Amino acid sequence: MKIRSRISIIFSILTSLVLIVFGATIYFLESYHQTVDFQNRLKDRVEITENFLLEKASFNKMEYEKIRNQFSQTLPGETEEVIKLNCTVPPKFKLEYPESIKEQLLSLSSYSFTLKNIQGESKQFKVKGETYLIIVTAIDTIGKENLSFLLVSIIILILLAIPLIFTISFIITSRALLPLSKKIEHANNISAANLSQRLKVINPNDEIGQLAIAFNKLLDRLEVSFDAQKSFISNASHEMRNPLTAIIGETEVALSRERSCKDYKITLDAILEGAESLNSTMTNLLQLSKINANEMGVKYDSIDMTNLLPEIKGSYDYINPTNKIIINMPVMALTIKGNKNLLKTAITNILDNACKYSSNQPVLLNLTENKDAIKIEIIDTGIGIPENEIQRIKEPFYRAQNTFKFNGSGIGLALSSKIILLHCGSLILNSNKQKGTSVIIYIPQI
Repeated sequence: MKIRSRISIIFSILTSLVLIVFGATIYFLESYHQTVDFQNRLKDRVEITENFLLEKASFNKMEYEKIRNQFSQTLPGETEEVIKLNCTVPPKFKLEYPESIKEQLLSLSSYSFTLKNIQGESKQFKVKGETYLIIVTAIDTIGKENLSFLLVSIIILILLAIPLIFTISFIITSRALLPLSKKIEHANNISAANLSQRLKVINPNDEIGQLAIAFNKLLDRLEVSFDAQKSFISNASHEMRNPLTAIIGETEVALSRERSCKDYKITLDAILEGAESLNSTMTNLLQLSKINANEMGVKYDSIDMTNLLPEIKGSYDYINPTNKIIINMPVMALTIKGNKNLLKTAITNILDNACKYSSNQPVLLNLTENKDAIKIEIIDTGIGIPENEIQRIKEPFYRAQNTFKFNGSGIGLALSSKIILLHCGSLILNSNKQKGTSVIIYIPQI
């Protein structure tokens, strides 16, 4: 069921319930009012009956005529009873009353009662030392007819109002949801081919406008992801194609004719270099993809950075024995919560860049304490990063224009940045072209 139909039905049901309650309230209030009003009229008839039958001697002729005229204007089905109360003789009533009503009539000075469709009023009077009980009963025929008409009118009006309310609510809901329907139609036409399209925001303050804004932001993120995916596929293909082409080319040249052992060794060295480059690229790509997809299942342990940094330096010495990395760090332990293997990858990538782009000139690796965080600073005196490219240098596969003569894939720094973010840290780049680069890492301490 569509929202417009559901809202119309719910609104109609609620409105109908309100109408029914409202109608019932009016009916019962009117019924109560008519009962009280008729009872008051009965009280007046009791007084007139007493004046006409018991007190007539005390009125002059004109007053008596007036009372007689009032007495003659009876109510529908009216009966009057004047009973002289005597302790020795039980009273006789015109109508058959239940014993409970008889007891009340005889014991109370005034009493109002209802017997089936008959309403009654009684009152005891003392005249010339004698006690008299006057009972007046009547049927409120007009009142009951009015109540019946009111009840039928309320029921008919409610039955006519329900479909009218549903129709009006359906029209209003349809109009209110028309912008949403148009946005749904527009959204259904958006695909990967036209992902740049956006929903029109008419009123940013209402719910539909906020929904359109949220949807547009989602499209922004999707577009960025699609562009990143396209760029990733393009760059990954390029980075893997180059070493594969080199490997195939070297192999074809080596197989084109008989060569000496020295030539074969040179060829195998070139193939090994290409394979290692391809392996490094694939490893970084896999790690970057897992981190982006949040599939690493990262386990964090307490790590003393004063022990980890020398360990990283020792491992990197096997990769680049001619490096000139100088470590400066305090004697006291600086402990963080992190993943040892990921941190080794991140710092090794940064150290490798520093050594590579400075042609193995001295690289400083400083470890210090900074408030509630540790600060790792890696400083080189290499080619630096152009100022207009430093904002994009953390993007996967992006390489500055002055780095193309160096081997690399453009993944290392992007991977390092992601790893530092996983550790709730930050990575800051400061660089001057031809003067060197400083990479600062902050990671919270335990």
